[in-house]
Amino acid sequence: MSKAKLFRTLPFAALGIAALALPASADRGRYHDTSYRGGGNGVVLHADSGFSGEGLRIQGAEPDLARLRFNDRASSITIRAGAWELCTDAHFRGRCEIVDASTGRLNAYRLNDNVSSLRPVAYRDRPGKGRRGGGYGDLVLFQDSAQRGQAIEISHDVPDLGQYRFNDRASSFLVTGGSWLVCEHANYRGRCEVLQGGAGDLKLIRMNDNISSIRAYDGWR
Repeated sequence: MSKAKLFRTLPFAALGIAALALPASADRGRYHDTSYRGGGNGVVLHADSGFSGEGLRIQGAEPDLARLRFNDRASSITIRAGAWELCTDAHFRGRCEIVDASTGRLNAYRLNDNVSSLRPVAYRDRPGKGRRGGGYGDLVLFQDSAQRGQAIEISHDVPDLGQYRFNDRASSFLVTGGSWLVCEHANYRGRCEVLQGGAGDLKLIRMNDNISSIRAYDGWR
């Protein structure tokens, strides 16, 4: 069965992934560089640029950094795994940006001292099941370039994006796991391309506003 979730990133709407509203665990302390090796695969927010100053470790969705006394204080971020959405307002509202690598200066995203909530992108509360027993990863398609605008999260085969009102609307993507076959016509027909490993713009593979179906890809068609 196909499964997809629709949400917005600029501004982020209440249609966000509900599973991400889980409480986060956070550890406060001072970390002066990226050599910190705390447990978990979350992130560390640093009060100063260059991964320095007071640090706050986050291991799940955090809807309000004010409760941890770290609202609008982060200037750099260490990301241990995956991609994270950082928002200027509490509860994942306001302007949001997706960051998928450690960044020594958040002002590159216009987020210096301007992060109030954050959460991992494409969170899954249960593993998906793919063909031949393989596991699916996740794919997020965005309406605009550079991973902006309205978006849809894909975690299973979707033979027709029209059922989610996202047919021929995607301009960029973020792959957080696995490989995905994207096709220009419904039911995996027409010209198809494989997406894998990170973020990119679809115009580079001539698929901008030209995707109608998607399925997990394991090297065969």
